[in-house]
Amino acid sequence: MKITDIRTFLVHPGRGKNWLFVKVETDEGIYGWGEAYTQADRDKTIQAHVHALARYLIGRSPFDIKQFTFMAYTDFGNKRGSMELYCAISGIEQALWDIVGKAAKQPVYNLLGGACRPAIRVYANGWGGGADRAKLAAQAQAVVARGFTALKFDPFPGPWRTHIDRQAEEEAVARVATVREAVGPDVEILVEVHR
Repeated sequence: MKITDIRTFLVHPGRGKNWLFVKVETDEGIYGWGEAYTQADRDKTIQAHVHALARYLIGRSPFDIKQFTFMAYTDFGNKRGSMELYCAISGIEQALWDIVGKAAKQPVYNLLGGACRPAIRVYANGWGGGADRAKLAAQAQAVVARGFTALKFDPFPGPWRTHIDRQAEEEAVARVATVREAVGPDVEILVEVHR
């Protein structure tokens, strides 16, 4: 089996950051999907890295994942290492594992050493926010109504990666308290700090 093509799909979900999906195709009709993490201003750069990394894959076996990551990190990465590159590598690697799992007729977790737990708990992220506390409470309750027992949000006003003054800190504490009151004591609240 040989890799024949690497395609990317940059999707705008309607709000927030774009999603970048990677599809690796083979000459046997088996294909794999991966997702490359993106941020608002970096998605096209990550997409370009995926296509630049294709030179290490076209015509090669999708089973040679270690060879791909070695080449990507040592040859390509040493010259242009960045978050964008590592996001691109991870999206491609996921797609390769997807191909290997399909070819072996095994879930990928079996290929990585087997299951270590019967289920994985997830938390809701990116579900809401904003300055309107009543709206924030309603958004949090809607998330819990969908079955989530943990939720994560950024309660801090203003842009991220900036100094948090006392007023912003107090507003963040008030927003967390609003969510706590809305969802009760049994739901875990995770705070996205971005600082």
